[in-house]
Amino acid sequence: MPPTKDLEQSAPSFVLARDKIPNLDIAALFSDDQAARRLLIEKIRTACLETGFFYIYNSCVPDQLISRALSSMSEFFGLEDEHPSKQKVHNRHYGGMKGWGPIFGEPAYQENTIAHLESFDLGQELSVEEYELQGISPNAWPDVPGFRSAIVEYYIATTRLGRALGEVFSELLGENRQFINQHSTEKAPRTMRLLHYPENKAGVDERNVGISAHTDFECFTIMNQTAEGLELTNVEGKWCKAPSDIGSFTVILGDMMERFSNGHFKATGHRVVNTPWTRYSMVLFFAVDGDFAVSPLPRFVSPEAPDKYGTITQDEHIENELRRAAENYSTTIDST
Repeated sequence: MPPTKDLEQSAPSFVLARDKIPNLDIAALFSDDQAARRLLIEKIRTACLETGFFYIYNSCVPDQLISRALSSMSEFFGLEDEHPSKQKVHNRHYGGMKGWGPIFGEPAYQENTIAHLESFDLGQELSVEEYELQGISPNAWPDVPGFRSAIVEYYIATTRLGRALGEVFSELLGENRQFINQHSTEKAPRTMRLLHYPENKAGVDERNVGISAHTDFECFTIMNQTAEGLELTNVEGKWCKAPSDIGSFTVILGDMMERFSNGHFKATGHRVVNTPWTRYSMVLFFAVDGDFAVSPLPRFVSPEAPDKYGTITQDEHIENELRRAAENYSTTIDST
């Protein structure tokens, strides 16, 4: 898959036939049925190599937990921007990495774009001592009753799902089952983003978009979306409209899976278009530890398939991509 900077923001998208969209029952990942688990892993391998993304259901995240988290984030985003509960957790207080980001504040993953969304970012919920030990900043929580508990419960459950998928992706890489998880400790930049896309009846606009085209910087991403608007690239690099009414989660591959596999598995390009309806999305980025050096695994490198990526740490890659997006954003804002 082309890197973020080379993705085509304005390329047209098509509707992928529903019977061509992998929608997988992953209950086997939480049972002792090893035969069913092996069959599921092969289905995930096929989805990654033939489609480039997949949907899942029957996970370890109960529907009522999803509903409670969505209700809480809807209540938070429904506050006026000047409300004290939003201003208290404005991400300007946290280096842009935690808390609330107002509409049109998102970095521009593509030049000359501005994102029509607001966000709330968080990570692991740890003790004060553990935050200091791991060298990461605490989460910022608004004064909205029930918000913190609902979101933390959802984060914990989705992280458990991520660890189960991490075992699958480790095996797809030909490594031991715990390869990704053992390198994704509590210091990993395992960020969750709560995203609110307000209705935007402007329609197609190459500058004002939901969010511009990019690949994710981590190993893989788990998304819950409430309405259509998401578009994904398939393994051929063509843009597909991603339905919102199948499965419980959409799973896409990130840059680190592509790097580990020397391009055998491709990161999934994605973007969100403007829609005349409101859309919410809860997104967990499953990363390896920030200081872990990622390079193509030896089994994917040969004289016929030389190393295409070199070595970079997870933190360095995130910093490089965010720096480029911030520069795009500054240029866009300065030109308005």
